[in-house]
Amino acid sequence: MFEEQRAAWEEIKTELFSQLGKIYQMLRLNHVSYQAISSIMELIYSRSKGTVFREFNKMMEAVEVPQLKSVYIVHYDEQFPKEGRCQKFRLTLLDAKTKQKLADELFEDKSPDTIKQFLISKLDTSKPIFIVTDFGTSYPKVLEEVFGDKLLHQYCLLHLNKLIVKDFPGKTSIAQELIKYRLLNIFYNREKEIERLVQLELEEREIIKNEVVYKAWIKKAKNEFYRFVHELELSRRRKKENLEINSLDKAEKNFNDLFNELNSFDINVQTRLKMIKKHWKNLIMFHFIEGAPATNNSIENYYSTSLKTHRKKQFRTDIGIINQLQLSSMKRAGMFNEQKPTLFERFMAFIPFMNC
Repeated sequence: MFEEQRAAWEEIKTELFSQLGKIYQMLRLNHVSYQAISSIMELIYSRSKGTVFREFNKMMEAVEVPQLKSVYIVHYDEQFPKEGRCQKFRLTLLDAKTKQKLADELFEDKSPDTIKQFLISKLDTSKPIFIVTDFGTSYPKVLEEVFGDKLLHQYCLLHLNKLIVKDFPGKTSIAQELIKYRLLNIFYNREKEIERLVQLELEEREIIKNEVVYKAWIKKAKNEFYRFVHELELSRRRKKENLEINSLDKAEKNFNDLFNELNSFDINVQTRLKMIKKHWKNLIMFHFIEGAPATNNSIENYYSTSLKTHRKKQFRTDIGIINQLQLSSMKRAGMFNEQKPTLFERFMAFIPFMNC
């Protein structure tokens, strides 16, 4: 009899702590800090910040998220052709797998409402979708309103690289060029270029003291470096290889190394690093979906063949990131929607034991 009561007690206790764990998950899903969760728990069942942290991470380690049976992967982009003197707006959706257009239409404007109605009319908003876009400021809100929890949003890494290059002046020093390539090296392997620039930067430190000598040297050094970069590109083309994308671990390390030096950089670089940190999850989303693209190259290629350019003119700790992605996956999989006993009902189950 005693053993049966003990077993029943342990089962109820396990269910209670499991329910508390689900509360932690829901709060963390909504970015509530561990300290704030601990404060909330003081009103329910006292748990310290450290206990909340350990129990949450223990639960997350045991989570098995059901694989999404079908994630539709698409590209979205815009062009701005002209009809006479009138500006038009071309909105396009491309199937990432088949590289075929899903929709390609002209509009009088590209307001959030226009984009929203375009997406709703062309895509099934009830199913999971992975969509690649550039950094249009209206996109996050529009996509969230259209797809809600079904959304997996990836920012184009190629577009990010273009923004990084624009952050630097046309006539850079070798030191500036090195910082530029370290930024480009966050997501793409530019180690060879960096190795060459490190050597040149050491030379520059000495030569820059003589303005006349430096003026001739910097021109020659940069021309030689650009030839080196061009040779690397030609070598990849001959081998039919693309520029290598870094692993998630490597990308995180490269970014963290730069962010740790934040205050030593010019304001433009600081701003760019903060922007990357803010949008980190949307820059690494492709790592978590098999076959998902990291860029909008496919739709850019489609644009280049369908409407030529000259025609137009008419992120916290690693484990924290992984846990947040996993929580989002759980939410998309409907794991928080199932009917379950309330926390009050869990506590009520202990009442029969109070008189023992």
